[in-house]
Amino acid sequence: MSLSVYDITVPVMVHGLNVMDDYLDHAQTLERTKGFEPGSILGERLAPDMLTFGEQFSVSCNKIDAHMAKLMQHDPLAPRNTPMMYPALKGRLLETRGFLQNVRPDEIAGAQSHTYELTPPIVRGWFGGDDYIRHLVLPDFFFHISIAHAILRHLGATIGKRDYLGNLTQQSGGDYS
Repeated sequence: MSLSVYDITVPVMVHGLNVMDDYLDHAQTLERTKGFEPGSILGERLAPDMLTFGEQFSVSCNKIDAHMAKLMQHDPLAPRNTPMMYPALKGRLLETRGFLQNVRPDEIAGAQSHTYELTPPIVRGWFGGDDYIRHLVLPDFFFHISIAHAILRHLGATIGKRDYLGNLTQQSGGDYS
């Protein structure tokens, strides 16, 4: 079985955005049940030099926009500053999910065969499409989901690996319970 660039990016990112949407719900529930000030979890971070919980969502959406623009050989959109409020972050996730759901497989077909220039802060240089997708696009996306998960766990949310994996039945047709 052969997977296309579309198969390993778009549905995977849509699924991840659904997980992130659930994490915003978990954060609000945690604020209510543990007596946190409403919205305060959005400002939490694991270490002083890391992005906040809320920024994980905004940055992740901006990176999806940038990575997909590269793969589609379009000019990248300017990064957007999303207000650090639950409704705004949920709206940004919804917009990004909608954008991905409108990407057609033919728009990124052959993206693995192109060469992409990467610039700091992460890395500088030219990368083949396979390496760009496997070693930057996907790990970069999952990093932000993982950090959001870790922040919630650190604050006492009762979430685990099952929450990180999300609703597998909608994607695989099987029952993960």
